[in-house]
Amino acid sequence: MKILCIADLHGDFEAVRKARLYAVENKIDRILILGDFPGHGVFHDIQQSVKAIEDSFDLLAGFPVLAIPGNCDPLDAPEIFGKRGVNLHERSEDVDGIVLAGFGGSNVTPFGTPFEMDEEEIFSRLKSLLEPLKGRKMILAVHCPPKDTESDKTSTGLHAGSTSVRKAVTEYSPSLVVCSHIHEAGGSTDRVGSTVIANIGRLGKGSVGVINIDRDISITLTNMGK
Repeated sequence: MKILCIADLHGDFEAVRKARLYAVENKIDRILILGDFPGHGVFHDIQQSVKAIEDSFDLLAGFPVLAIPGNCDPLDAPEIFGKRGVNLHERSEDVDGIVLAGFGGSNVTPFGTPFEMDEEEIFSRLKSLLEPLKGRKMILAVHCPPKDTESDKTSTGLHAGSTSVRKAVTEYSPSLVVCSHIHEAGGSTDRVGSTVIANIGRLGKGSVGVINIDRDISITLTNMGK
């Protein structure tokens, strides 16, 4: 099983088209989207944000997709995903014997984006998702990276990730965490205990991740190129 992981679309529909072509050419089985569909600043306009989501899915029509919301996506994004049959937010799926679990949104940012939560709520909801899966081999798809890793470091060196995501990773030990959110950290990897952390990076820059599920779980971060 090969999963193409893309993130931080931000209204770049040409990049979405390119991702679909990349998936076909590389015999990808499904696409996992880590949120932030609207263009920068568009999140203030719910109608335009919803259109960005719908247009992105239309461009990927006919390809198996799963998605979680980013902090820039509207609060009803999981409902929109659900109508398309692609929602992974606060859900899990069995993929070739591996559990793929998803949790979108982010901790509070300075930007007042729609899909933000305080740390207490994040951990409570993550615990509800992950507790029934405890002990299983797992991939956790989140929008916001765990705090104090290479994958949550901003250009100023500030660690802007979530303490609750890190706490959940420590407690439930998924094999792999895929995230995005902090654009400057795109393409970075790190570890929290035995868990590999990978920040996929912004799709508009060509950044993607390919998750390989065989006897083990691995990820390759790459660039689709021009």
